[in-house]
Amino acid sequence: MLMHGKNCIRHNVGERGAQSQLSCKPPSNLIILTMSDVLTTSNMTIEEHLHHILEESEVLFPHEQALILAAAAAALNETPLLKEIVRMSFAYNTTNEALYEALLQTYLFAGFPAALEGLAVLRIVCRETNRDFTPPPAENISLNLFQERGTILCEQIYTSAYVKMRQNLAATSPDLASWMILEGYGKTLARPELAPRMRELAICGVLAVLGWKTQLYSHLRGAMNMGATPIECMDTLKMMRFFAHHASPFMRPVIQERLTMANEVLSALLDTSSSL
Repeated sequence: MLMHGKNCIRHNVGERGAQSQLSCKPPSNLIILTMSDVLTTSNMTIEEHLHHILEESEVLFPHEQALILAAAAAALNETPLLKEIVRMSFAYNTTNEALYEALLQTYLFAGFPAALEGLAVLRIVCRETNRDFTPPPAENISLNLFQERGTILCEQIYTSAYVKMRQNLAATSPDLASWMILEGYGKTLARPELAPRMRELAICGVLAVLGWKTQLYSHLRGAMNMGATPIECMDTLKMMRFFAHHASPFMRPVIQERLTMANEVLSALLDTSSSL
């Protein structure tokens, strides 16, 4: 099997991505923070640790990892860390446009303040580093367009679980069932400026550090359905260890606990997929 990454090539797996990539199943204990992790990074500055993380993955490019880390930092309201991540991301050729999209979509999962303040940080760092920051013009509101492209993307992400998911959500809240397609997938996640695979991986990072177990399961599955490999998903969760080291002190044990949960979610997803 061929995989995407710095040293390999990835197949675009399509509808049953999670089931077709089982040879990449990660060991169940790789995301948990170990004593060796602590010893390796304890003497590193934040900048050194970021360099270490951005060059650690064999399957995700540094600029992709920077997007995932930036979204998670914004979701956690870790402004100083977000500034460092954005600043360093430019050294790895991460574009303003990609950062804008990764931060913009956090409002769906971490609230409007996370997106607003995250984008403000992007603007500040661009100014401080003499980079032009010109956000794209607001997209015209078209309910028909958002409904059409939102439905298509949602079906691609949920595949065989789509119908049941829509039925369950409609039984819980018809409003949310409608908003999910129009607002979530149609208006936001179907924006063409960032590929669905990358959007889903960034979402997985956000959901992992925020501790949303059920949603994380759905979006890990969605990431694989959009072409991400299990190893890419594993590395997405693994890099969240950065926040267990450098987030606000009271949040570090909380994040570590959430990462343990995230590891269990990914393992459960792959176990379920392998039984089908």
